[in-house]
Amino acid sequence: MSNHLPEEVWAGIFTRLPVKTLLQIRSVCKLFSSIISNPTFISAHIKKTINESHSHTLFLRYLIEKERQQEHYLLFTDSSDHKNSIFDEHNCRKLDFPFKTRSKCHFRIVDSCNGLICLNDDNDFDTSGIILWNPSIKRFLNLPNPRVTSRSYGSYMYVLGFGYDEKNDDYKVVRVAYKKGRSGRDLIPPEVELYSLNSRSWRSFNAGAPPYGIFGYTWLQAFVNGAVHWVGYDPCVVKGNESCGLIVAFDLSDEVFREVMLPSCLEQHAWDVYITVFWGKLAVLHYDYGAHKNFCSVWVMEEYGLADSWKKLYTVDLRGGLRNLIGFLRNDEVIGVTIRGKLLSYDLITSRINNLRLHGAVGGFHVGSYMESLVLLEAESAALARESITSGNEQEEEQATDLHAVKNRNDEFDDQEKLESFLSLRISEQNYSAYLCCGFSEQELSAKNSEEWVKELVPEANCDGWENDW
Repeated sequence: MSNHLPEEVWAGIFTRLPVKTLLQIRSVCKLFSSIISNPTFISAHIKKTINESHSHTLFLRYLIEKERQQEHYLLFTDSSDHKNSIFDEHNCRKLDFPFKTRSKCHFRIVDSCNGLICLNDDNDFDTSGIILWNPSIKRFLNLPNPRVTSRSYGSYMYVLGFGYDEKNDDYKVVRVAYKKGRSGRDLIPPEVELYSLNSRSWRSFNAGAPPYGIFGYTWLQAFVNGAVHWVGYDPCVVKGNESCGLIVAFDLSDEVFREVMLPSCLEQHAWDVYITVFWGKLAVLHYDYGAHKNFCSVWVMEEYGLADSWKKLYTVDLRGGLRNLIGFLRNDEVIGVTIRGKLLSYDLITSRINNLRLHGAVGGFHVGSYMESLVLLEAESAALARESITSGNEQEEEQATDLHAVKNRNDEFDDQEKLESFLSLRISEQNYSAYLCCGFSEQELSAKNSEEWVKELVPEANCDGWENDW
């Protein structure tokens, strides 16, 4: 009989720890590294984080007008006990951005999903320019070139989609490319290519290409309900003098295209409609410009797939200086940018405007949801931007040194002896302590119920419901 805790017990404990702590623990011994690097554990850690998180984290990208190729990424956490603005300077963490665009502009953010940010150097048409980046573990993956490029295809435009295939536990990038006809119009159907992180390759499936056009000038997508969405049009249906607008959806699990109807009043105004996500629901922004009007309406699909469930939630008056909306906050606020590049929040209930004291290039702001994860931790072709164990102060540096010392010392033993003689480590992280130790005898384990010894391992953790995990 083994004297150490089973792997599934360690995995259950580790799912409750933050990414930074897991990176430290991973360096302790081969067992811990094996557990934390396992794709099944990484998926379980993501689900646990999503289900138990009581806060919401946003990442903000902005560019300074004079340094357009220098991209700045900041993290802000919005929690229920946060009394001040989410954009308070004390609630800010800067991410190290290790990339430089080949074009003379900046990367475009396709989307963020489960800790991965999909970047596209969309002005570099001769190469793919697509990167999957996990800033919390400082790893990234350069995608290989797709089949359709300007060299192989001539003049064309394309749109990208990115999201998570829950059915197959896979992350996918879909690329929809439209060749230009002699009239300059996009030829339909397009060429479709799909990149799978599991297979590390692109594949084409032209038989399932959609009979719709997609407006590429917005470069926006929305990942909702397992599908990516773009605003497009049906060239075969004309209302008035315009093709009928609609939403083109691509299901990442079933790998099929389908259409989602816009609000009927917006079908002839699709050029002024932008796709987005409103707290997990599919939404669109409709900009209504005129001689004496400048408004943006926020529409939300309350029940996914039902055209009758579209509801106009708010209308934002842009005449006060706002140029466009770029995100939403929990407390009925939207984030917008002024025509002079100032970042503001707008209270949808009181119409109050708050200056967030950030200034940048008008087209260089992006706001998206973010969560830390371990995705790409063991990617074969991923590049490590920096050592996994990072240090921010003397205490963290000392902890990292101790962890390396333990790892080196225990390398002298075989796995079983290493586990039996393992010493207790203390890792401080986010105002709680994780006490990890091995060497419990079978009698000691049997004398304690699961809640008692889990509390001993992690004294300040909430153990409610932990028994169900093992």
